[in-house]
Amino acid sequence: MCALSGTTTENWHKSSTTLGEFVPPEIYVSTEVRKIAEIVIDLTLCFIISYLGVVTNILVIAVFIKQKFKDSVSVSMTFISLWDLIKCLGCAIQRLHGPMRPFSPAAAESWANISIVVFNYLTCFSTYVSSVLAAYVAVERCLCVSIPFKVRWLITPKCSFMICFLISVVVFGCFSIMYCIYDVIWVYSAAYNSTIAIYLNNRFFYNNREPVFLYYNLSGIIWPAVSFVVILVCTFLIVFHLRKSSTFRARTLKLRHQKQHFSGRDFSGANKPQLSPRDRQIVKMLLVIIIIYVISLSPRIAHYMAKYFIYEFYFLRKYHNLFILMTYVLNIFDLTNGAVNLFVFLAMSSSFRQTFTEMFSCLCKKVQDVSKLRNVKVGCHKSEM
Repeated sequence: MCALSGTTTENWHKSSTTLGEFVPPEIYVSTEVRKIAEIVIDLTLCFIISYLGVVTNILVIAVFIKQKFKDSVSVSMTFISLWDLIKCLGCAIQRLHGPMRPFSPAAAESWANISIVVFNYLTCFSTYVSSVLAAYVAVERCLCVSIPFKVRWLITPKCSFMICFLISVVVFGCFSIMYCIYDVIWVYSAAYNSTIAIYLNNRFFYNNREPVFLYYNLSGIIWPAVSFVVILVCTFLIVFHLRKSSTFRARTLKLRHQKQHFSGRDFSGANKPQLSPRDRQIVKMLLVIIIIYVISLSPRIAHYMAKYFIYEFYFLRKYHNLFILMTYVLNIFDLTNGAVNLFVFLAMSSSFRQTFTEMFSCLCKKVQDVSKLRNVKVGCHKSEM
């Protein structure tokens, strides 16, 4: 992000009254409706989901650390949970201006404006990184099902760590230029009768607005769209290979049955391709992942396509209020996607569920031991008296 400075910017919006006090046009969404949506959606729902996501992702990472990263999947899923943790933590910090407002409205407004520039982008970029990592996991699982013996020795936990680290750096780095288009300055506000921090477009933005936003909007469409397509294609390939192997297994069992119990019994049902319980569980896991990313990525792609074709649909422009409102809605999808990992793993992975249960069993046992020891000390103290 560019250094904070008090340098005034050129070509300030026509609807500005004094320096830095942006008055957005009330087109489609009024300022009052935007403020109500901020309280209900952003400061309440997003605040709750973000803190839930912080807790759930910490637990997920703790379980994978406990399992000591035995395979490449645990490494890649840890990276996804780490970025989801960053996303949820950034959202939680950004929304601290809500609790601050009753005590210091001016400080809360300053924090809200600063955090929009810093943490709002962090939430968005973390979503892109986790979606690309999810696409990598889908490719890895597809290769493991298709050519298992060749992939197992090739994609080791160390190799998976390097790939996930490289994806994280490249994808986040592609969007980091957006931290350089705003300056945060301090101006006097008559509404608060105090000096507050506001954000506005800087010289770098006005000198490079067309190439920067063309690159940013295209990146915002291409990365999630490609990840979405890769997840879908890999999932279909995995399902195809699983059904193919299950059909072969069913036919083999039928032949064994016929050899051992040659009789007039009907074995025609064995020809039907049946998935084993383990295969069905894998398919269910993939379907859950698809549904989660379809729900979370589709609105984000549509949002960026609107930004690409409608120039005024952005911060500090004609459709400022509408853009902010849509951002609140998108945050619900992004945060929910980042907070549900724990519940998906507990429902779909027996090994994860076992480790999670063991961790909490040990924790409960330690709490009980400490409680018993405290009761014994209290009893001894009373007997001495």
